[in-house]
Amino acid sequence: MSILVTMALAASGATLPQCSWDKPGVNPFMGDVVAAVDRYQDIPAATRAKLKARMQKRSYDEMVTITRESINGQAEYSPQISAMHFGQGSVCASVTRARWTDQMTERGLVYCEDGECILVPTVCRNVSRIKRTKQAAAPAAATNVASSTREGEDPQALLEMEPTGAGVPGGGAPASVAGSEPSFSQVAAVPSGQTVAAGPGLPGSFTGGGLTPPPGGGLGGIPPLPPGVSTPVPEPETWALMLAGLAAVGWVTRRRRT
Repeated sequence: MSILVTMALAASGATLPQCSWDKPGVNPFMGDVVAAVDRYQDIPAATRAKLKARMQKRSYDEMVTITRESINGQAEYSPQISAMHFGQGSVCASVTRARWTDQMTERGLVYCEDGECILVPTVCRNVSRIKRTKQAAAPAAATNVASSTREGEDPQALLEMEPTGAGVPGGGAPASVAGSEPSFSQVAAVPSGQTVAAGPGLPGSFTGGGLTPPPGGGLGGIPPLPPGVSTPVPEPETWALMLAGLAAVGWVTRRRRT
């Protein structure tokens, strides 16, 4: 059926068996786009209500590109378009795009609920029905903080950390993190002489001003130094001999040059 006949019958709000959607934008739907969904009585009322609520908020699944032979988007759709609204409220049960050229395209918003999908072309607003044959693939897991944050979480919370040596606001000892050594701020926050457990998964404890290793020595799996081993500190005489040697080398070098 030609677009002229469709336009002539549009005012009556009739249901037409077949139409040719020749030119997007000609004889656009002039009614309420959201209320038009109620014309599809074979869709359960609960599903229609969800579709209408999303359409009211323009919370669409995606924007697709309509061509003569296909409907292209992130998901996969059958190329057929059905139950298209025209004019003041007429509906075409079956719609063809056989007269479109290869260069003709139209964009449309897709809303899907419970397996029922509504197509709303952006130019003519001709509310229609389409079939989704395959849902869009889930996005690949990202490694950055912003994309890996679950819904409802504050992305900034994942970036927060305890500043070194800052302690806890208001005083007190921070809670130990399982599998990690006590931080400098944890040790500093404990009053001198008070002993606090190192936390779950850590042996021993720490006391204000320093760490107390567990029985057997070591902390967190690090073996202690053998008894009697210490780092030597140079004596004053050693420094004097080093300075004298440097002075002698400088004097000999100067004489050779003269």
